[in-house]
Amino acid sequence: MTCGWWNVPKYVIAHLLRDLWIASSQAPRNDGKKKAAFTLAEVLITLGIIGIIAAMTLPMLIADYQKKVVETRLISFYSKINQAYRMSYAENGDTADWIETNKTYSYEEMLNWLEQYLFPYMKHLSVKKCISSSGQVGVCVTIPDGSLYWFSIDGNGQDVVYFVNGNVDDKNTRNMFQFNFSKRIVDNYFDNRKQSVNFLDPYVFNWDGRRESLFTHGTWGCKKGCTNCGYCTKLIQLNGWEIPDDYPW
Repeated sequence: MTCGWWNVPKYVIAHLLRDLWIASSQAPRNDGKKKAAFTLAEVLITLGIIGIIAAMTLPMLIADYQKKVVETRLISFYSKINQAYRMSYAENGDTADWIETNKTYSYEEMLNWLEQYLFPYMKHLSVKKCISSSGQVGVCVTIPDGSLYWFSIDGNGQDVVYFVNGNVDDKNTRNMFQFNFSKRIVDNYFDNRKQSVNFLDPYVFNWDGRRESLFTHGTWGCKKGCTNCGYCTKLIQLNGWEIPDDYPW
């Protein structure tokens, strides 16, 4: 554990400054009388202490605020899009019939899919065509809070990538969070895969179920400098949708 002013509780700092004020204002002068107020030197010393404390605590406070924004928007998006899918499921039937297997979807077909299955149940502001660095075509959908999600369909299901600040070019562990939507699969002797409780869940393709692997996986591991960072969303979900202390912020 590191030591420093940023680890000192706020009430301790407040009491320290209060005691400094009292001691300085009541310290005897050369003639034995009490001072009426700070001298200039004492004011400068006090301001210096406050400046040092501020310089040490402000970065942490800013980081905490940024994390809170990410947590709030992430859980809001996750909740709203799953609610939309549930409403769509009630009206459009089982998701097994929503996506054609082994079909390559064009941008226009993806947009038509969204207009049928998702847009009637979840508000959006605008859409545009987006192409990933690997050449995968998707639909970028801006939602009312200014954030954005990238949506793409293939024969296996959907990839949904959520960008907190609305910038698809800002690919890092503070802004980009990946989800996966899979068709509902009947549990039988030959295929024991099951649909999760929610329709859209954090991306965990090829995950072995160990928390450590969410950091160390070569392709989708959530770590400093990662380019895909696919497992980062799962790390946050496992911590009750709060960013854990060991998250690569």
